[in-house]
Amino acid sequence: MDETKVRQAVESLVCESFARKGMFFAPVASSNRHIHLSREHVDALFGRGYELTKLRDLKQPGQFACNEQVVLKTAKGSLRLRVVGPIRPETQIELTASDCVKLGLPILIRMSGDIKGTPGGLLETDKGTVALNEGIIVAARHLHLNVEQGKLYGLKSGDVVRLFVEGARALTLDKVIVRCGEAHELEAHIDIEEANACNLPKNAVCRIEKVKNQAYLKPESKPASKKQVHGNIVPDAEAPFFAMSGAVTHKASRGAMPEPAKKRLLSEADVLQAFKDGQSRIELDKNTLLTPLAWDRARQLGMEITEVR
Repeated sequence: MDETKVRQAVESLVCESFARKGMFFAPVASSNRHIHLSREHVDALFGRGYELTKLRDLKQPGQFACNEQVVLKTAKGSLRLRVVGPIRPETQIELTASDCVKLGLPILIRMSGDIKGTPGGLLETDKGTVALNEGIIVAARHLHLNVEQGKLYGLKSGDVVRLFVEGARALTLDKVIVRCGEAHELEAHIDIEEANACNLPKNAVCRIEKVKNQAYLKPESKPASKKQVHGNIVPDAEAPFFAMSGAVTHKASRGAMPEPAKKRLLSEADVLQAFKDGQSRIELDKNTLLTPLAWDRARQLGMEITEVR
């Protein structure tokens, strides 16, 4: 297993450990413009029966960046796009908002696969061309989880979370849609413009929070019933008991996400300030947690971490 895969596995384990304590985090990755191709369009652009070649694996199971590139042309300009595999049923192009402005295209924020009524353009390689009628979107922010992680976090596909990015340009990213299923792994995706706006650190791990009674790109949801807690979903019957992380009451449903505001977070900036102030130890009471970045920084600085219960 290479270094990247080891780091990703450790990130998931650490985030799942925090989830059992009632705090919810996710690794965050940014994506630049790229294209997913159908079998028909691979044949047209690279030759009949052509197989895409892998440049590197991506974290989502079975996904990979390809060596192949395609040029997208519109009446206003052109862009070179990296192909992302594997082959899909329909061709889809994911751009940033600035890319759309440059190419004279409308900015349509959509979830992957939702391409009906979107603009198209001319695709070109040295082997062929394709006139694409539709398929260009700006990808909505989203959070991937596998089935077991979804039960642990108390989330299912279609739920909405907020994403909190720490640092000098701290930012709250709202309306992050959940995608949960067997072919997913814990990771939030934003585009490169959003990442630049908040100076997203490399290998960032950020806190997430369930949003009450909201749906993304859909009409407002109906108010939650009185049987639900904190506006969360009623979980599957097999949802693990520890998903409530000690927040179980006679009003609670197993697997519902606890209210994060009940605990205090110490960030990486807090750790650095404590170190500058001459502190060599950090004491955590039952209502205080270190973020993953803060924990790593404290260990790097040789600061002792103790729990006071």
